[in-house]
Amino acid sequence: MALKFKTDIRVFIFETQIDLRAGFDRLTHLVREKMGAQLVDGDLFVFFGRNRRKVKMICYDGTGVVLINKRIERGRFMNLFDLEEREITTEELDILLRGGVVRRPKFGQMPLTKLPRGLHVFAENAQP
Repeated sequence: MALKFKTDIRVFIFETQIDLRAGFDRLTHLVREKMGAQLVDGDLFVFFGRNRRKVKMICYDGTGVVLINKRIERGRFMNLFDLEEREITTEELDILLRGGVVRRPKFGQMPLTKLPRGLHVFAENAQP
């Protein structure tokens, strides 16, 4: 199942792994106090668990707070220390949620994203 978000939604990754027993109140507190943001701005905030097998996302959709929880069945989500930026695109989020690894261009290299099973996808707007 693919998630559909607004085209202009911003996606932020929380910088450290958390205890995913946290619910609406705790995640809202982390967004406000640790990230300096507000849920009512409509941004999506992503939190990874300690063992990198679970992820929670929270956002405000205009009518209420939405909490999404995902557990990956095989493998693990990428290590947060390997993520180069704390703000990612919705396309990069989709890759992350499928268990892929997001890489951004470095020193003029073409951006390359590695999906599970060794399939590589080049970004559409990359210059060869």
